[in-house]
Amino acid sequence: MSLKSPTCSGSQSGKPLSEYDSEEEAREAADYARKTYGRTLDPYLCDRCDRWHLGLENRKTPSLPCPTCTGTDGRLKEAYQSREDAQKRADILGREQGVALSVYPCDHGNGWHLTRGPASGKKKRGARRK
Repeated sequence: MSLKSPTCSGSQSGKPLSEYDSEEEAREAADYARKTYGRTLDPYLCDRCDRWHLGLENRKTPSLPCPTCTGTDGRLKEAYQSREDAQKRADILGREQGVALSVYPCDHGNGWHLTRGPASGKKKRGARRK
């Protein structure tokens, strides 16, 4: 059953997002939206509320938590499969949240990461951690 999220809102509309208990439930909602409204939506597990939401397919930037790298908040960084995917996410966040992000390769070969600082400094910091 879909409920409106008390914590998450759409980046464009500012309205609460629908949240789903499972990926299956979110996929059913995405199928309904495609058949009824012609909208192509993809389910995603939200890292803020740990519930499932639907997002526009053109915003899709596949990533997985990096098994070795953490951000300043201590959480695992997202690792994007390609530089292009990472840059797409950086561009989306730049437009929507006004943050300037750089893309850099993971020092451990786990894909590509985003950083608020200049990407050129990441290699040096990563080298000290090894």
